[in-house]
Amino acid sequence: MKNLLLIALFICSAALVQAQGFYVQPGISYLSPATSEVLGLKIENSLTPGSEVNGTISGSYGSGLGLDLSLGYMLGRNFGLDLGLSYVIGSKTLTEEATQGSDFDSSYATNRRLTVSPALVIDAGSETLSPFARFGLLVPVAGQTDGLRESNNAVLVVGSVVDLLYPDGVDKFEAESIAKGKFSLGFTASFGLRYQVNEKVSVLGSVGYTGLRIHRNTYEVTRADVTLSDGKIESVLPILSLGGAYGYTEYFEEVDAQELATHQVAAGENYGSKEFPAWETDQGVNFSTFNLSLGARFSF
Repeated sequence: MKNLLLIALFICSAALVQAQGFYVQPGISYLSPATSEVLGLKIENSLTPGSEVNGTISGSYGSGLGLDLSLGYMLGRNFGLDLGLSYVIGSKTLTEEATQGSDFDSSYATNRRLTVSPALVIDAGSETLSPFARFGLLVPVAGQTDGLRESNNAVLVVGSVVDLLYPDGVDKFEAESIAKGKFSLGFTASFGLRYQVNEKVSVLGSVGYTGLRIHRNTYEVTRADVTLSDGKIESVLPILSLGGAYGYTEYFEEVDAQELATHQVAAGENYGSKEFPAWETDQGVNFSTFNLSLGARFSF
């Protein structure tokens, strides 16, 4: 009886040791919007008072392609700890648009972000084909949202003042911006299958959900140019505020009206600059996604 217990203990210990160990798991993910919210306005006939057709553009900033790398340790055959890194190359998203006939003023956003995700891994522990689940937190540690605004009629952007400044006409308007967010915390969950190729290598596929909302910290217009009829390019950044856009904006959960008025008086004509940023409230931006992931695990 004692010998049988020793043999059973040896077999269990050997199986546990075999299941334990570090692993590296590179992969790739496709991220599609999980929820949709209003990103901006869509206005037709915007230069014809009384004939405007107002609408909204809905979507999410989170979609794109993720380049993934996980470092983990299996505590046993069924449980492990995982630290995931992901660099997301976001897709180009239309956020706002105004049109007048064939004339347009369109704004787009493309997000790039690096996230860290500590997680718990639960694995069925099957020898060949094994279901698994992963539950964890999601922390964006770096990134920004790049904005692009394009128009073939600058009047749609800054108003009729453009005709006074450039009486010979403007062929194109183009602006670029950078938005950066505050510290945010999300969560992620995924379910998938792992196929054991050999003792050290396995391939995996999973579907998952990421819940993430990022609050904006700053917004900066880095470039605003018009292309004149003779091909010359001139900056119109100083007059961009005439169209309701400022060169530099800071965001807060709430803005006290009296403090804002004092800030604007002190800023004078410099309101909306880095020295005297425009102040705005921010409710956060949706980055939640459904994820389809493929990867390979190399165990040590």
